[in-house]
Amino acid sequence: MKASDLEAPSPDHRPVVAFDFDGTITRKDTLRLFLTRIRSRRAVASTFLRHAPQLALALQGGRARDRAKALICLDVLGGLTRTEAESAAAETAEAIKRSLIRTDTSTRIRWHQAAGHRIIVVSASFEAYVKIVAASLGIGEVIATGWEVDPAQDVLTGRLAGANVRGDAKVDQIASHIHGPCDLAYAYGNSSGDAAMLARATHPIWVGRRHMPELLEEPPAGDSIQ
Repeated sequence: MKASDLEAPSPDHRPVVAFDFDGTITRKDTLRLFLTRIRSRRAVASTFLRHAPQLALALQGGRARDRAKALICLDVLGGLTRTEAESAAAETAEAIKRSLIRTDTSTRIRWHQAAGHRIIVVSASFEAYVKIVAASLGIGEVIATGWEVDPAQDVLTGRLAGANVRGDAKVDQIASHIHGPCDLAYAYGNSSGDAAMLARATHPIWVGRRHMPELLEEPPAGDSIQ
């Protein structure tokens, strides 16, 4: 091993901009869209119905939401081959790119790219399709939820690999990714799962249902777009 291999990554001094994915870059949540690329709509609906009590608790957010997602994914993803999962992810990404990208958010992304900012997509959705969509928008950095694979059989266990990337996990994962404190210039999000990330931004921007106006100049701190 070379001494240089042990050196810490060179610091990147560009302003960091974090974008949530579901409801912020896309027009709606994409997990069910992905799951129905694996099982039939009826089978997915049956799974959600079977876990209705846990899903009701998930409305409270936090760990209850994480537990409900874990149960759904265990039922739907468990036993799936890696190839099958990646194929479903590719199909999901194509469907999102075709009709679910918010034009106002894509305009914001281009503004930040032109300004030379470092853009990171941070999402509780699965990395396998988020990274494809992000790449189509010119974004190479993605922090998203992964799925656990049994290496002996190359099949999904149904469990998540690491944390479900929402809430405080977004802040922790960003800090780990950039090798420093989660100090953001801008952050875009649309739900309580983004609140911790938005709280770490100089310009926290809550994305609502209405289109965001084109960003022609730097907005004031705490700008809220509804």
